[in-house]
Amino acid sequence: MRDGAKEREEHPEGETRRRGGARPRPDADHGPPRRPARTVTPRRRPPPQRGARGKLARAVGLIATLVLLGVGVAVVLTLTREGEPGAQETFAAEPTATPKPAAKDRKAKGPSRPQLTNAQRESRAAAVAQMRSQGYEPVAIATYKPRQTLRVLIGRPKASSTGVRGRRAFFFVREQYIGTDAASPSLRLKVAGQRGSEVTLAYTRYAAGDKPCCPSDGTVKVRFAMGDGRLQPLDPIPPMASRLPPA
Repeated sequence: MRDGAKEREEHPEGETRRRGGARPRPDADHGPPRRPARTVTPRRRPPPQRGARGKLARAVGLIATLVLLGVGVAVVLTLTREGEPGAQETFAAEPTATPKPAAKDRKAKGPSRPQLTNAQRESRAAAVAQMRSQGYEPVAIATYKPRQTLRVLIGRPKASSTGVRGRRAFFFVREQYIGTDAASPSLRLKVAGQRGSEVTLAYTRYAAGDKPCCPSDGTVKVRFAMGDGRLQPLDPIPPMASRLPPA
């Protein structure tokens, strides 16, 4: 008993703990020290990319922006066109083009001209030489048909000729020269047609007071053919006064 009382006197806290059943509240001066509050450091953003990667990223971003702008413009134009009156009718009126066969294209262009033989070229060259010997140049050598019996070339005076004006028709039976259409030239003369042994010429006539540029008396066609071994007009040839402009 004395030992228990002595122990209570030396350790009064133990008795109190046993009586209350609760731990005594430690004072502020006792117990382990508290840890200081932890400071949160803000995260830093990564620095912008530099060098080749940064340039590539900027280029890709720029291209993507341009693509989006282009798509937006296309959409706006499409919506605007659809809203216009008559736009659908215009599109419907345009059929899809289909390629035509090559045979039809050749037919539309017309038959190709047959190639001349060496003998035919020589015959045409001799006719041109005959015309030039008389001071005339051919207006077009295409009027000379070496496959026909009666052939013709329209000639105009050479540039060196002085005082000569007008055109003349030079006729040939095969390779032989047989003469001209008239004794005097005509200012407006051309080949209107030819077949086999017949050639048709067209004369444009002048009326009194007409200027050289502007004949007003119409056009007359005259047929020529071989008869009795010589060239003959089958229709009247206009007089020289109507085939040349008034002086």
